[in-house]
Amino acid sequence: MKPRPVLIDHDIETPLPDGTILRSTVYRPADGNPCPVLLTRTPYGRDLAVNSSYLNPATVAAAGYVVILQDCRGRFGSGGFFDPSVNEASDGASTVEWAARLPYSNGVVGMWGRSYFAETQWRAASGHPAGLAALSLGVSAGANANNGSLYRGGAFEIGSRLTWGHASITANELLREFSDDPELRAKEMQSWLDLDRSFSDATAFGTLPLADLAPRLGSFMNRHVLPSAGEAPGSSFTQVWDGASAPPVDMPTLHIGGWFDIFAPSTLAQYRMQLEHSRTNPAAAPRLIIGPWTHTNLSGAYPDVSFGLNAAAGVMNGLGDLSGIQTAWFDSVLKGEQDGLRQVPRVLLYFMGENQWRGFDELPAPASHRSWFLGSGGSLEDAPGIPGVESYFYDPLDPVPTTGGATMIHGAFPAGPAHQRSVEARDDVLTFTTEPFDAPATIFGDVSATFFAASSAVDTDFVVRLCRVTPEGASLGLADGIIRASWRDSYADTGLWEPGHEPSPIEPGRPYEYTVSLWQTAYTFAPGERLRVQITSSCHPRWDRNLNTGRLAFDSADTLIARQSVLFGEGHPSRLTAGIL
Repeated sequence: MKPRPVLIDHDIETPLPDGTILRSTVYRPADGNPCPVLLTRTPYGRDLAVNSSYLNPATVAAAGYVVILQDCRGRFGSGGFFDPSVNEASDGASTVEWAARLPYSNGVVGMWGRSYFAETQWRAASGHPAGLAALSLGVSAGANANNGSLYRGGAFEIGSRLTWGHASITANELLREFSDDPELRAKEMQSWLDLDRSFSDATAFGTLPLADLAPRLGSFMNRHVLPSAGEAPGSSFTQVWDGASAPPVDMPTLHIGGWFDIFAPSTLAQYRMQLEHSRTNPAAAPRLIIGPWTHTNLSGAYPDVSFGLNAAAGVMNGLGDLSGIQTAWFDSVLKGEQDGLRQVPRVLLYFMGENQWRGFDELPAPASHRSWFLGSGGSLEDAPGIPGVESYFYDPLDPVPTTGGATMIHGAFPAGPAHQRSVEARDDVLTFTTEPFDAPATIFGDVSATFFAASSAVDTDFVVRLCRVTPEGASLGLADGIIRASWRDSYADTGLWEPGHEPSPIEPGRPYEYTVSLWQTAYTFAPGERLRVQITSSCHPRWDRNLNTGRLAFDSADTLIARQSVLFGEGHPSRLTAGIL
């Protein structure tokens, strides 16, 4: 179909029932003929260039859609006060119904967008607005608050939370807050820039107690971000967070994520929820795309490794870029036009190592599971061996620096796979490594570690990381996780949070069994490569430091050095377990 000429309308107003005005940029076919609406709602600025690289509003409108990009309440061009998550259900539902009534709309509305934009989709859908017919959800927030979105294994996601508040929200907030006082606004902006330098060089993350950051953070961060560092899994905010996508929706969904995205478990859990729902409601059948991507990097290329041009969101086996694939999907579910989607599998997954996409009818289960057991001399074996123990000292004032991973940290800590040379050279990091594989081996799906450890402290942390080691000895981080000893009961068995357990101290010197979820991956080890497991006690500033005293880093600066001992062999079968495809 020949692209249609497009008009761009700026500052289009949406009046809400309470009188608040939200504003949008609208891309629409110039002929004015009614067509479906594709709506996204964002707190980050509706005309941000990154929006267009994910779904290009000009080309999509030329394909016969009204594309609406709206600022959320209290953000950029929209009126009102921004209270994260609180108003997105009612505001989103009202906007959907407004969009369906526009003179150039045919009454059918789809929603799109990633991260917070995806949360606004789930929340709008919860109001069952007339006209809403499909959701395209990228790197979706709104789930797994206790399994990595806010807390992980009991530890606070300090890096991503402070980054989100500082880099994505507060600059515009202070411009609005001090709009009537240019002199004070300039002063506050200079404070923001000073703080930005501290985040960029990581000095701000070293503050103890974390509460001492409060005078530097501004009103938004002190209302909505910093207090979470003093709270815990299961808090009221985690319940608000998880409520976004709690029930499935009666409409088709497209789920887009990355193996190194901080919200990867949410993407997979939401897909599985919709898949199960579709067993009895075929109209809700979901699709899934998972690339070797982070929350913001969809190229598949990183400083220490590149997965090839085909890994990029603009290539994908020649199927088109994400904007084109989403357009084809909306054509299918909103217009009934199937041609553009015929070559795209219902599930499209990138397998790292072999560096290729694989297609499936639905997300497959591993064909089997395999465990590698920690052994003497830093070995990983097929069965528990001679009993042994390896020890190290953990000093909270000298934490292991975050080096890659499924992170979202502003400044000097890029996300993704990263070489572990500097990490593994430390005395407070244990490594256990297999013999070289003699045939290709594909690890797929959930990865977890169950191990036995003792500490001289009353509370401490353990971090476990899965790495690939090349024949030349280069170690590349693929997946990791953490457990806070005092929260061990809440993460027992699967490494995923279960309510109903209170945190409790550990007895110094006594071995306990711990389980850590390393989330999911898809990696094919080549012959000659080896699998490695790291065990340490920190990954900072991704997670807040355990002070080894039983106190939180939020309100204490007192620390102790802890002696950590990892037990293995018969009687203490410490191991890593992964799916094999």
